[in-house]
Amino acid sequence: MGWRVLHWLMAVMVLTLIPVGLWMSSRAEADNWGPLTDVLYSSHKAVGFSVLLLMVVRILVKLRVKSPPYPSTLPRRLQLAAKGLHHLIYLLLVLTPLFGWAGVTAYPALVTVAGYHLPAMPLVPQDSALAEKLFAVHGVLAITLSILIAGHIAAAFRHMLRKDGIFRRML
Repeated sequence: MGWRVLHWLMAVMVLTLIPVGLWMSSRAEADNWGPLTDVLYSSHKAVGFSVLLLMVVRILVKLRVKSPPYPSTLPRRLQLAAKGLHHLIYLLLVLTPLFGWAGVTAYPALVTVAGYHLPAMPLVPQDSALAEKLFAVHGVLAITLSILIAGHIAAAFRHMLRKDGIFRRML
């Protein structure tokens, strides 16, 4: 039960981070700064850092709790594709917030919601040129993650429509 709650909590968080990240970036590119932009950035940093912390928990749980087996009717290549997609999503759910955290450390812009300050990432110097590069990587990783999540959702719907037992396994 807790595993599903963690999955859906993180799903809501990530599916919120994506449009907020795009919105705040477009406002910044348009040089549209103000209270709304500040709230978007502050919220994005707080939720993104929370995703990173929850991924640590999720990985620890995943190491202890085995996933149910795939139905024997599912071809081996689809099982490998599903496992590969999940591993890539997990990797990006760690790397994307790490690059964001490194970027706000280098910038520095560690203030989040209600004035809470994120800890600075160790070994990351304050350097605006470095921050720009880190944010660029963060953006590419976020877009890649978005595409993989769209594939994950599409596959879930496909399995639901096909009634092949995979959707029941997910639930």
